Amino acid sequence: LLLTEGFFRIAGLIVHEENILPSEKKDNTYRILCIGDSSTYGLGSTDSEKYSYPAQLHTLLNTQSSNNEFEVVNLGVRGINSSQVVNRFKYNILKYNPDMVIVMIGINDGWNLEESNILKYYNERFIKKLLLSLELIVNRLKVYQFMKLVFIPQDLDISTENLEDSSSPSELIIAPYNDETRRKGFRFSYRNPMKASAFYHALNDNITSMVKIAESQHIQAVFMTYHAGGYGGVNKIINQIYAQLSVPIVDIGSVFKQAKKLELDVRGPDKWHPNDLGYSLIAKSIYNDMISLGIINDDKIELFPMQENK
Repeated sequence: LLLTEGFFRIAGLIVHEENILPSEKKDNTYRILCIGDSSTYGLGSTDSEKYSYPAQLHTLLNTQSSNNEFEVVNLGVRGINSSQVVNRFKYNILKYNPDMVIVMIGINDGWNLEESNILKYYNERFIKKLLLSLELIVNRLKVYQFMKLVFIPQDLDISTENLEDSSSPSELIIAPYNDETRRKGFRFSYRNPMKASAFYHALNDNITSMVKIAESQHIQAVFMTYHAGGYGGVNKIINQIYAQLSVPIVDIGSVFKQAKKLELDVRGPDKWHPNDLGYSLIAKSIYNDMISLGIINDDKIELFPMQENK
């Protein structure tokens, strides 16, 4: 087992960062990389390729802005957690060579423990922590990932869209969100201070790492708050971390609160993910923040025009 594991890891070292071939980009093109989970993928819209926020942002920038041509790449993967994102962050940065990266991540960290770093900060009973730690170690073994890939039938609920573009050469495992994963997950709760602290420090590590990677590559990093609360209210922790960052934050949460006051229908069929209009609000908010950052030179767009239908 050790020899086989060593073989897989040595083979992985053969793929150096220098050998990652970046995708071609025209000189006058400003490329934006959108990284995140189902809210970046576009779940809840009638067509994610047309109405996800990256798709609508792409259209908005190339029709409204008088600046250079814009390209918006959607790397949203349903169910992904922040550890899985940060483990592939530099690879995606080098591969796509963006001018800006927009990140909205963290809402799935409490139930998707694949590649998670959360137990590093969690001190509970020794036996329970040991068992959870062993489970995470086994999940990180290349041999185990290979065996799962070859011999274990994949659950049809597991998202497979965009995996080729959004993951590094290593296998990306996304658990389906259901009652079972919620029971087996971290089960974040504010009533458990140790779990709240562990969640905070683990997510803060991942987000800080993304910021440092973006800065090292001289790329503008922008983070977004969530449009709604997550399981257990983890969005509050996410917002606390954002409040300490020295990078731009797009406050999507406030936009959706305003939409609710105006009685606008901005939710998809599951009543949590945005619908086409909701994703349009996200795209417009990013557009206005790009104006504030001086990236584009245009007038800001009215988010809630009077003629907007409920």
